[in-house]
Amino acid sequence: MSINAFTENLQRDAAASGLFDGLFLGGSHGRGSADFWSDIDLVGLAPAGRHEAITDWWRNWLEQGEPLLYFKVLPRGGTLINAIDQRWLRIDLNLVEAAQIRGRAKDQLVPLVDPAGLYAGLAESLPDHRADPRRIEELVWEFIRVLGLTAVGLGRKEWVVMVMGTGLLRDMLSQIMQEALPLPDRGGMLHLSKILPEGEMQVLLDLPYPGPEKEALISAQLAIAQAFFPRARRLAAAVGAEWPTRFETATRDMLARTIGREPDTLWPRAEHEMNASV
Repeated sequence: MSINAFTENLQRDAAASGLFDGLFLGGSHGRGSADFWSDIDLVGLAPAGRHEAITDWWRNWLEQGEPLLYFKVLPRGGTLINAIDQRWLRIDLNLVEAAQIRGRAKDQLVPLVDPAGLYAGLAESLPDHRADPRRIEELVWEFIRVLGLTAVGLGRKEWVVMVMGTGLLRDMLSQIMQEALPLPDRGGMLHLSKILPEGEMQVLLDLPYPGPEKEALISAQLAIAQAFFPRARRLAAAVGAEWPTRFETATRDMLARTIGREPDTLWPRAEHEMNASV
């Protein structure tokens, strides 16, 4: 069944069910940027007391088309239902209160069921994204904490754990890169190469991807740190996020002792910190 046929059938049957105050096609299909690999994202409007009935109806409706391989209900700001059918078509239905649709925009959604005409009252598009200072602070603190645990991994010779830690650091670098983008809707996690500028994507591609070997892990984590800190500092300064200078300095000094290198060779200091140390 094509996506068009799927949505046409759903539009007809969801309206007839009387369970929805609104139903919209979102995600990449709603934005018009879908490709062959895109899942189907749906936003359903209904009060919380109706979510259980919709969940039962939704599962039955899906199984009338294709056998389901996966069906999971999650409480995520409402009710999120993840489903995968026999063709491995991924279908997500996010049930929220009707008022929550006001945070969306017309260029993100395609109305399927809209008896109250809510779509007409939405903004044409959302304003550009501006990073939240608290979010940037959380990322920076967590990056420094995980980077500092390198000393523990080295001391215990936990090379497999350090491989996982390297992945966490790389992911936080990716998040800082994304937070710097003005895009109001960055899409799902599988769209990274579509949203990052080519130069930033190349930085991620050029990073080492080490196996469980000591020197390779040290080199990889320091390469990630050298890419992370300048970007994070610029973004923190731009949005007024507080920088944990003492935490960063103590972590750099501790790692330098652990690895046996000079602190300034690990990653660049902030300019004001270098001036203060002269």
